[in-house]
Order: sequence, then C-alpha cells, then structure tokens
Amino acid sequence: PQSLAVIGASTRPGKVGHDIFVNILKGGYRGTLYPVNPRARSVSSVRAYPNIAEIPDDVDLAMIILPPGAALAATQEAIEKGTKGIVIVSAGFREVGKDGLAVENKIVSLCRQADVRLVGPNCMGIFSASGKLSLCFPDMPKSGSISFISQSGALCTSVLDFAADRDFGFSKFISIGNKADVDELDLLHYLHEDPNTEVIMIYLEELRRGSEFIDTAKAITAGYRRTPILVIKSGRTRAGAKA
Repeated sequence: PQSLAVIGASTRPGKVGHDIFVNILKGGYRGTLYPVNPRARSVSSVRAYPNIAEIPDDVDLAMIILPPGAALAATQEAIEKGTKGIVIVSAGFREVGKDGLAVENKIVSLCRQADVRLVGPNCMGIFSASGKLSLCFPDMPKSGSISFISQSGALCTSVLDFAADRDFGFSKFISIGNKADVDELDLLHYLHEDPNTEVIMIYLEELRRGSEFIDTAKAITAGYRRTPILVIKSGRTRAGAKA
C-alpha cells in the first residue's frame, strides 16, 4: 500500500492504537501514514484526522483498532473512501459469541459487496520484508525466506522472539485471526507465487475448507515452483478442540 490509515490511533503510550501507529511509523514504511482520531490534533507529532473521509488523499489500506460496533462503522467509511484493503486488529467478534459473530458477518458482507479484502478481525497484522511494512509487530523482523501464517496472535510474538534469538528471518508474516475473509488458502496461493518465499509455515486452530486445502497443498509441494509447507494444527485432542 502506498498510503495507510490507522483508524483508532491513540495519543496514549501503552494503548494498542498508539503502539501500533508508532511501530509502523518507526518501522521504515515507505508510504504515507495517516492517524485517525476524532479527539486528537496529532499522534506522535503526525497530524490526525477526525475520520477517514477527511484525509485529502487516497487511502490504499485501512487498519482498524476499534470495538466491534465502531469497527463496523469504520469499515463502511473506509469502503466509501475507496480503500481496497482492511486489517481489523480488534477482538470481540465471532470468538466471543453470536453477537460478535453477527457484527463480523456484517463487516464481511460490506467488504465482499465492495470487492475489498479483509484480514482479521482479532489478529496481529502483517509483515512484509520486501515492502518494509510491519503492521502491529513491535520489532521489525529480520528479512529471510520463510513465510509464516498464524491464527494465534500470541504465538506470533513467541515465534518472532524465537527467530530473533536464533538469527533467522521472514519474507512475510501474517496473523489471520478469525480469518473472516482472507484465510490460509488465499495466502498459500499468494505465497506460492512470491519469489521471496522458499518455505511456508502455518499454525492453524480451525480448518474450514479441508479438501481444498489438501488439493492446494499437494499442488504447491509437488508441482510448479515446489515449495515446502509445514503445518501445525492445534485442537486435535478433545480438550484442545473444546478450548
């Protein structure tokens, strides 16, 4: 993305909306970064806007850090702005019950009607070494040839710490959370064509398109541009599945 709006950017250090904005700002992102906060004139000395509609330029990607109801409204505003990609970090959706699921489904419906792709909600964001883009991760991971997909945000931070201690890096690092839209299959197809990815690693808690996943994995590991795929599937025991 050439431009990125952080909707829910906060002026208070320690708040998720503040720390994410500062991480992107200090992480070497090459595009234009806009904080959106109706109660702030600036965030970390960067001029803030009351809503995404007030931003004078086009916005390629919107990152939303708001509670579910406000996230739904922000999604509609981002679509009206012409944004083509949305990442929702916030929790409180399908993982908490039927009310959260209802809001998540409304967001997905809006995105699909507008041909907008959605990562999340309830995720840690995205890292791309080639794009110098690190959404949410506090330290820019070292560049490498491994691409990692995870449903668990907590596992993401553990894996990044593990990698840093052993001095290996990543090409892409994607936290998919509830995978309301973009899921591991979409990313497998993308990463298979990525010249900077030599190995794909996945941590899955839930597999919704099982037969398609198997067919895709077979094609990627055995056909054109053979790429190894390593997968850990959690919740395989009765206790784990219940959790």
